[in-house]
Amino acid sequence: MSIVSRLTAIGLVILLVLISPTAIAAASFEFSATASTAFDKMKGAADKTTAAKLTSQYAELQAVQKRTIEWDTKIDKLHYQNEEAVLATRKRIKEVDAEKLQKLEGAVVQAKKKYEPLFTLYNSLNQQLNIAKSYKNKTMANVLKPQVETTKAAVQIAKLDIRSKEASLKAAKSAATKSIKKLRDSLSAIDPLKVKLKASKSSISSTKKQFTTESSLLNQAVKKGNATASLSSMTRMLTYVNQINAHKQKAYVYEQQMMSIIAKVDAQLAQK
Repeated sequence: MSIVSRLTAIGLVILLVLISPTAIAAASFEFSATASTAFDKMKGAADKTTAAKLTSQYAELQAVQKRTIEWDTKIDKLHYQNEEAVLATRKRIKEVDAEKLQKLEGAVVQAKKKYEPLFTLYNSLNQQLNIAKSYKNKTMANVLKPQVETTKAAVQIAKLDIRSKEASLKAAKSAATKSIKKLRDSLSAIDPLKVKLKASKSSISSTKKQFTTESSLLNQAVKKGNATASLSSMTRMLTYVNQINAHKQKAYVYEQQMMSIIAKVDAQLAQK
C-alpha cells in the first residue's frame, strides 16, 4: 500500500471514529442536570441499601456504555480497513495474469504482422500461376510453380507458428479465467459473514430502541422519586446494553473473520 493510501486510510479511520454514526448513537446515557438533582434527592430519601444499589447500578450503566463505545471504535476501524482491503484484492484478482496475457496477445499480433508480406506474396504467386495456367503458358507456369511450392512451405510454417502462439494465448486465458474464478470463490466466503453482520446490526438497532424507551421511563421514575421503578428501569437498561455489546462482539468477530479471508486470498495472489 502506498504512503498516500495509508495516510488516506488512517485519516478515514480517525474521521469515522470521531463521527461514526454507531459511536454517536451509543453515547452514554446520562441524567440531565435537572434529572441528576432529582436522582440525588431520591437516593437521599431512600434507605442505605436502596441508595447504594441506585449508585452502583448507575455507575455500572456508565461502564457498560463505555464498553459499547469502545466496541464501536474497534468495529469501525476494522470495518473500513476491510472495505479498503477487499477493494484492493478485487482489483488484483481482476488483473491476474494481465501482463502475461498482454505479452501473448502482442506475440500473436506481431506474428501475423511479420508473416503478412509472406501471405501476400504467396497469394500473388498463386494468382500468377493460375493466370499462366489459364493461358496455357507452360514456361511461365514452370517458373512460378517452384516459387509457389517453396512459398507454400514457408506459409505452412508461418501458420503453424501463429496457431502455436494463439494456442498459448487461449490456454493462458483459460488458466487465468480459472484462477480468477477460484480466487473470487474464495473471497465470496465473506458474503455470508456480511449477512450475519447485517443481522447483528439489525438486532442492535432494535435493542437500542428498547433502551431509549426504557431511558425515558427511568427519567419519569426519577422525576417522581420512585426508587423501586428506577432500579427496575436501570436493570432493564443494563440488560439491553449487555445485549448490544454481545451483538457488537459478534460483529467484531465477523469483521476479523472477513479480514482473515481477505488475507488468505491475498496470500494466494502473492503466489501468482
